[in-house]
Amino acid sequence: MKCALKGMGYYKSPLGGAANPYRIPDGVLLFELITAGAVYSPSGDTLCGAGWIFVHQPGQATIWRSKPDEFYECMVASFHLEQVCNPEPWPREFFWEDVAGAVHFAHEMLYAFHHTHVDHALLSDVALSQFRYRLDSFRRQKSRMENPPRIAAIMAYIEKNYSKALGIEDMAAHVGMSSSHLYAHFREHVKITPHQYLIRQRMHAAKHALATSSVPIKAIAADVGYVNPENFCRAFKQHTGFTAAAYRKKYMIY
Repeated sequence: MKCALKGMGYYKSPLGGAANPYRIPDGVLLFELITAGAVYSPSGDTLCGAGWIFVHQPGQATIWRSKPDEFYECMVASFHLEQVCNPEPWPREFFWEDVAGAVHFAHEMLYAFHHTHVDHALLSDVALSQFRYRLDSFRRQKSRMENPPRIAAIMAYIEKNYSKALGIEDMAAHVGMSSSHLYAHFREHVKITPHQYLIRQRMHAAKHALATSSVPIKAIAADVGYVNPENFCRAFKQHTGFTAAAYRKKYMIY
């Protein structure tokens, strides 16, 4: 197995940041995951704290500037660029929303790399996969935040209350819009109707319950907002292509 991972280390800057940035050499892809303190992003004067991930391509410079009374700490992971499978069009920076999880991951990777006999090719796959996953989460969250505030509020309202009997009137009243206005604007920005978004959230919850529990299908139907189990089964089959029982059989390992 080829190992794309070149090395892992940890850096703690003095107050004010590093003395100089580090220029990335040819053939190297480098990640910096901030675990403490705050540092200015390479793209401007935005001060970024723990959870921010910076990606540097050959020829680019690492982060290095902090406030005069501030420092930063980061995990640094470098990869052989030509050995990175399916290279991403990485952005210069993105955020890992679960900051505690990001810090734990950084220290776990460093411990595994330097203190254990874990195969470095395996660590390479784990690290890159985690970065890709967090980038995908960041992009989805960013896309959602770009929606108008009232549309984002409706999406959050549906996600929290999908098990209730929600109608377009209830949603519209929640954000002080007319039903027709909400319907048109939601479809314009989210590309589906509010009702379709409600069904999508119910199906996500149902799939999770089917695959992770032995709760009867009738009870799951009620939990996700269906009084009539037949209506649930019909909607589930239409949404997933599986009956609820077939979906459970497919994904329940035991």
